[in-house]
Amino acid sequence: MSTSPKLIVSGTPHERGRQHGEQASEQVRGGVEFYVRLWEESTGGSREEVLQLASEFGPLIGAFDAAILEEIEGIAAGSRVTVPEVLLVNARYELMMATVFGDGDGSVPGECTSLAAEPAATGNGHTLIGQNWDWAPEVGDRSVLLEVRRDDGPDVLTHVEAGFMGHKGLNSAGLGICANAMSSNLDRFAPCVPMWIIARGLLGCETIDAAAAVAERAERAASINFMIASRCGAAGALELSPVDVKLIGPNAARLSHTNVFYGLDPARGFVDRLAGRYPQFCDRDRRAVELIENGALGVAQLQQMLRDHANRPESVCRHAEDQKLEKPTDIPLQTIASVVMDLDDGRMLLADGPPCCTEYHEHVLGGNGGLS
Repeated sequence: MSTSPKLIVSGTPHERGRQHGEQASEQVRGGVEFYVRLWEESTGGSREEVLQLASEFGPLIGAFDAAILEEIEGIAAGSRVTVPEVLLVNARYELMMATVFGDGDGSVPGECTSLAAEPAATGNGHTLIGQNWDWAPEVGDRSVLLEVRRDDGPDVLTHVEAGFMGHKGLNSAGLGICANAMSSNLDRFAPCVPMWIIARGLLGCETIDAAAAVAERAERAASINFMIASRCGAAGALELSPVDVKLIGPNAARLSHTNVFYGLDPARGFVDRLAGRYPQFCDRDRRAVELIENGALGVAQLQQMLRDHANRPESVCRHAEDQKLEKPTDIPLQTIASVVMDLDDGRMLLADGPPCCTEYHEHVLGGNGGLS
C-alpha cells in the first residue's frame, strides 16, 4: 500500500483549489469516473443525468460558504474537469448512502469506526481522536493528505479522496473531526450541502459549539456522525440527519461511534435504517464500546483498538477478502486508512490501509511537506 501524497495549498480559495487540482489531477479524474460508473451501474442512469443533479448542489454550497465553492471551482480548473464533476465527487456520500444503498439490496454500506478520549481518560492529559475509514480499496490509491494554509481561518490538515474539500482531520485551532456513515429513512440524493463540504466547514471552526452551529445551518439530505474533539479537552459525537443535529457527550471521558445512531428517540422523527437491516453493525458498536471503556488511553492504545478483528468480517479493522459479493455491482469494503490524532500536539498518525498490516506515519500540521 502506497503512502498518500501530501499536498500543501495556500493563497486565495480559488488558488488553493487550483493547486490541489494541478497536484492531484489524475486522482481527481479517476474519482470522477468511479462515481459516474457507480451511478450508472447502480441506477441505470446516465452520466449527463448525474452531472446535472450534481450541478444543482452548487448554489446551496455557495450559500453555505462562498469560499468553499470558489475552491471547488479552482480544483476543476487545476485538474481540467468540469465544476459539476468536482461537485459529484464531493457529493459521493449522498449518492452512495441514499441512492446506491438506499434500497438495502446492495453491498452492506458500513463505513468507519470512530473513537475519542478526553484528557481525564488519557495517560498524558491530551485529547485524542481517531478512526478507521472503510470504503472501496481502489479509493485508497486516489487519496491524499491535504494541508490547507489559510489567511481566512485556521490552517487545516485533512486526509481526503482527491477533489474532496474535507474529511477526517484537524486544524491549527486544535479542533479535530472524524466521520462514520449512518442512514435514516429520510435520506435522499437531492440538492443539499454535501457532507464532505460540511466536514470542511467544521474544520474551519475553533470550538465544538461553533462546529455544531455550522452543521445546523447546512441544508442536509443524508445522515452521518462527525466525531469531534478539541484540545481544550472536550469531545462529542455530532449526529446529523436531514432534519436535526444532536451532540452526544462522552461517558467517563471516552466515546466511540460506529454506523448506528446513539441519540435516537421517537421525538427525532425518523428511524435508523442500518441498525434495523444489519444487526452486525450493532455487534461492532458494542465491541467498540468494550474496547474503549477500560484503562488509560494513549495513541498506541487507540491504534491497537483500530486493529481489532472481533466479529470479523464486520470488525473494526475490515478486509475486502472477507466479504462475499453477490452481484457485479457490489463493492467490497476495506479499511483503506486509519488515523489517530493528538490535538494538543497538532499531529496525525496515518496508516494507508488496514492498520493490522500497515505502518502508521506521523504528520504534523505546519510541517515541511514530507513525513514529520
